[in-house]
Amino acid sequence: MNRRAVWWGRSAWGSGGIWRRRMLPQSAWLLLALVVGFAVVGPVIQLQWRAFADSASAFVRLSELPRIGRTVQVTIVLALLSSALAVVLGTLLAWCASLLPQRVRAVGEIAPILPLVVPAVAAVTGWIFLLSPRVGYLNMALRQLPFFSGLEEGPFDVYTVKWIVIITGLLLSSFVYVFVLTGLKNMGQELSAAAAACGASALRRFFTVTLPLLRPSIVFSAGVVFLLGMGQFTAPLLLGRTAKIDVLTTEMFYLTLKYPIDFGLGAALGLPILLAGVVVVLLQRLALREQRRYVVVSARARYDMRQSSWWAAAVIALYLVLTTVLPLLAIAYVSFSPFWSGTVHFETLTLRHWVSVLNNPALVDAVMTSIRTSLIAIALLIPLGFAMAFALVERHRVARPVRWLIDLIATTPLAVPASLMGFGLLFTYSQPPLQLYGTLAVLVITYVTLMIGHATRLQLTTLMGTGSEFLEASHTSGAGAWRSFWKVLLPLCRKGVASTAALTFVLLFHEFSASLMVRSARTQVIGSVMYDVWAGGVYAEVAVLALIMVAVTVLGVALALWSGGSDSLKKI
Repeated sequence: MNRRAVWWGRSAWGSGGIWRRRMLPQSAWLLLALVVGFAVVGPVIQLQWRAFADSASAFVRLSELPRIGRTVQVTIVLALLSSALAVVLGTLLAWCASLLPQRVRAVGEIAPILPLVVPAVAAVTGWIFLLSPRVGYLNMALRQLPFFSGLEEGPFDVYTVKWIVIITGLLLSSFVYVFVLTGLKNMGQELSAAAAACGASALRRFFTVTLPLLRPSIVFSAGVVFLLGMGQFTAPLLLGRTAKIDVLTTEMFYLTLKYPIDFGLGAALGLPILLAGVVVVLLQRLALREQRRYVVVSARARYDMRQSSWWAAAVIALYLVLTTVLPLLAIAYVSFSPFWSGTVHFETLTLRHWVSVLNNPALVDAVMTSIRTSLIAIALLIPLGFAMAFALVERHRVARPVRWLIDLIATTPLAVPASLMGFGLLFTYSQPPLQLYGTLAVLVITYVTLMIGHATRLQLTTLMGTGSEFLEASHTSGAGAWRSFWKVLLPLCRKGVASTAALTFVLLFHEFSASLMVRSARTQVIGSVMYDVWAGGVYAEVAVLALIMVAVTVLGVALALWSGGSDSLKKI
């Protein structure tokens, strides 16, 4: 067999031959990378170019902002402390999940992921209803106890940096949990068995054996939650406004409320966050090198050394109650109350606010706009993400520089906070030649830009899990590349693609920060109108909108579970 035959016979997934010829020329893959790259990386580059224009005068204006030193300090403290809390709590939850009794393990492993189902804006709203100093339900209940009976406010004040850190850490801990639990499940137990044979207790085995083996998972998840903490927007915006606590992302948002918008100053505000994202991503790539190193391969012990314990179930149940059950109960009660007063009177419950929201054309239109733009974005994201994932898998069909460029494009939205990306998109599409501000198109482009990384990574996992056997059989039977693609590969990936679509819809319907940046009076989505209603002080209607967000999200998760199985929830 000549060299050319060997080249064209190589497989994208294995060593057998699949395609007899290239499906697409290299120029087509390069064009895909350039088009998507312009939409994803272009706004960030243009925005940062604006920051350094006019001899970097934006940084002079940045230094003259009132309380800018305090803002930077709060941003860094929030990122460091919330990520540290998330890593500790997420690791603890993963360890507890590994100790669950068999009869509750399936449910217990999913429970710490459920906070991801509740949109962040709804979760923070629930915490406000619980811990507002004067009329928070939990504070009112605690003041009935003898120890706090003399207090007129508190004992907790949700409008402080401390509670912003705590709530952010609680919300981020689910991300750490998913990474660490995966590491625990893939970990062999020979070393734990040897330590147990030497007389080490379960706690000592955890600190001396399990925790060191989990170091890669913990380090990687710590980088992820640190970036999320640096770009945190929802909790600082809703909780910090009362006490004048600002972070870099909220300062950027306040710039969009002024005219003309100082895009150079906004770019200067976002530069530290962008640099932090680049540094973390480069460090992760340096540490992990290539994708194979994400997988832990180890022989498993014959016997499971992990002892089950019901106290582990109690820890997970307490976490679920604090992060999900209590906030949702508070939101539900406020939505049926005449007004938010901090007291509980079931006899006064009413549907008045539900009727008011459902009869308000502006609010209903915002909900429908969210659904419509999300569905249009998904219709674009699925084929684009599949093509990019396919290019990453096709090592011997797509040139290495093109694959590297596609990988960079897919990684950028994951490393750049949504608020910064939204500010860059507002800059790009509010001026010629693409003046799209005030149209639904800018929302769709924003959603595609934010989610292209998720759509690519989720479908990449699906492609890598299909194997090459059926494609090799199709090739052996004489089918060409395109026929094998349509008749074999796509049907094999159908469930994964459907799951990706459902999960992407959940993420898009959750989206708050970028939507708030690019929205206009004519293009409101549910998150942006929820903020406007909140700013207007109509808290019961805020609760109704929050519950609508949760209901639509639960429907999306149900579709994901139906189409992709129980593992779909862990992919969020």
